[in-house]
Amino acid sequence: MRMGMKLNLKMKLKMPKIAIFYKLVIVLLLVIAPLYGISMHLNRMGESSVRSEITNSMQSRVYFYLQSLGVELDRIKRLQREFINDDDLQRLSVASPIMTDLERTEAMIRLQKRLLLVKNSSNYIDSANAYVPSLGKVINSRNTYIKADPEELQPLIDESQLHLSLVPLADGLYISQQYPDGPDPLGFFLYLTLSKQAIQQELAQFMSFNEEQAILFGSGLEWAITTDGNEERTEALKTIAKATIDGGTPPDMNAFTYDDKRYMLTIEHSPAADMTLLMYTPEKKALGPIQLYNTWFWVLSLSSFMIVVVFSYWIYRMIHRPLKQLVRSFRKVEKGNLDVKLTLNSNDEFEYLYMQFNSMLSQLKILIEEVYEEKIHSQKAELKQLQAQINPHFLYNTFFILNRMVKREDYPKLKPFTKHLGNYFKFITRNASDDVPLIEELEFARAYLEIQKIRFEDRIVVEVGELPEDMAGVLVPRLTLQPIIENSYKYGLEEVDSGGQLNIRFLQEAGQLVIEIEDNGKGMSDEELWSLNRRMNDPPPHIESTGIINVHKRLRLKYGQGSGCKASADGKLGGLKISLYIPVKEKSE
Repeated sequence: MRMGMKLNLKMKLKMPKIAIFYKLVIVLLLVIAPLYGISMHLNRMGESSVRSEITNSMQSRVYFYLQSLGVELDRIKRLQREFINDDDLQRLSVASPIMTDLERTEAMIRLQKRLLLVKNSSNYIDSANAYVPSLGKVINSRNTYIKADPEELQPLIDESQLHLSLVPLADGLYISQQYPDGPDPLGFFLYLTLSKQAIQQELAQFMSFNEEQAILFGSGLEWAITTDGNEERTEALKTIAKATIDGGTPPDMNAFTYDDKRYMLTIEHSPAADMTLLMYTPEKKALGPIQLYNTWFWVLSLSSFMIVVVFSYWIYRMIHRPLKQLVRSFRKVEKGNLDVKLTLNSNDEFEYLYMQFNSMLSQLKILIEEVYEEKIHSQKAELKQLQAQINPHFLYNTFFILNRMVKREDYPKLKPFTKHLGNYFKFITRNASDDVPLIEELEFARAYLEIQKIRFEDRIVVEVGELPEDMAGVLVPRLTLQPIIENSYKYGLEEVDSGGQLNIRFLQEAGQLVIEIEDNGKGMSDEELWSLNRRMNDPPPHIESTGIINVHKRLRLKYGQGSGCKASADGKLGGLKISLYIPVKEKSE
């Protein structure tokens, strides 16, 4: 016995699309994901807040310093302009030739002292100078006077005529004032030398972080004072400064990258002072405190991942593996293997399930021995009864045909007809088995077709498709094809005068052998097709069945659900098409 219990047990335990193990893991991830997302959001908010605070602080300091520097330079310029009205400076520039040596010397000493006061009025001033062409000397805050070289001062005088706020030359920065304002000859020329070192030190005092740097660019980027000793980085920042001066948008107003290192950047341009100040700091240094939170965030991420892995493994060992073993055992039972036994050493619900499963199989074996064999015998008896109904039915029809041929005295056809009829009944009686190979059943159907060919002559053309070699040995109930063919002749083709067609085809579809028997007869309406299919699938009890319904019931008894006959009107010939479905797995060995 092939353990055909699968037809009755109906234990179709299909693995769900998503196993319980994966569902539990997904639920765990769904629980952790919001917490992880909130942590990530809080971490980013914290980083954004710290970044914003640092940026605001840098912006405030840059703005304050630039404004303070502008105010200080304006004060120095006003002081210089007021110095033009100095009595001694005016007398020396105009009346120097007529002054006595004593008067000239005393005026120069008083002028030098006042220049010293100007110099001491600001840390940014390195020296205060007054060039008096009539004396040919420069009086400064350091010495009483020095002899002037007009050629050396000429570049400074020329640059001063451009009315720049700060005059940059190779040796420094200057604030200059010419009197009178016009071409030579000069009355006198005032110029203050600014201390780049003092400005640089002042800038350094505004740096609040380690490695924070600042660069002060002058008009047209012609000069720069920086706390950063990296000249290449200073040159790289000129691009951002130039974009700001030109009124455009720099590549990134808040950050820039240099030498694979990212910096936070703040930039401010003062049109009044015609200066641009950049302040920048390494992002890693500036965000040092938040980096600790980032580290802990990744620790949390790794911990969460480890928790998911450990919990998933625990679920797998405690729930999924026992459950999967139970499902595999049920599938073995579904395939007919009742020798399965489960063992589990645990004090939980799975131990109880395993014990009850083993007990169920023991009871199932007893039921199979007591009930199933009896049902098999009952099915075989019903199969024989249904099969027996066909033989007399065909016998009746052949005798009616013989009777008609005798009445018509159609003796030429009577001889081959009786020969084929003898072969037909010889085939039925020579083998007592209930099932025959499909190739033998097809030969039996061909004998029947030869009988009908004699009867209908050229009115009906029959086309039998090729039977696949691997399907030739499939076991089918005796008299499976002939009743369907007989039905086509009786209800579809019997009344045609000419052009009748009957096609028989053999197909393989989704693990099944499909035999299609189609004619071009009058066919059936949709209501008749529905009624026929319903009677095949749900026949009335205790009613004798012949023809298509008989074949359908016998196929169902032998092969179970999925097999049988189906009537349709979707064929190519336009008549009735009967499709027989036989599982391929039932082959002769």
